[in-house]
Amino acid sequence: MQCNHEAEQTGVFDPDLPNASAVLVSLSCVATRYACNPSEDLALLGWSLAQTLTAPEYAESGLVVSAARQLMQEWRNLLDAHREFAMQQVVTEFIPQSATMQ
Repeated sequence: MQCNHEAEQTGVFDPDLPNASAVLVSLSCVATRYACNPSEDLALLGWSLAQTLTAPEYAESGLVVSAARQLMQEWRNLLDAHREFAMQQVVTEFIPQSATMQ
């Protein structure tokens, strides 16, 4: 499968995932793994696959485009939650123990 010029410019198309169904299957596998063992790395992979699904080559229907945008937002929310939690952990480490025990 050859990618068109627009896909080469955006860098979103993945020739290893030749159609929207392949991207969705990969995304489903990541979502299942994330459900069993949530991690920022899996959330980032899910977001990346959702972003891949926005490539013009995968726009087989308006439903695919809409679903891709929604999936990107959901994975972005998970990434933000992971990063917020990590930041809270860092802040907690800097608060003196006596300040938290009062």
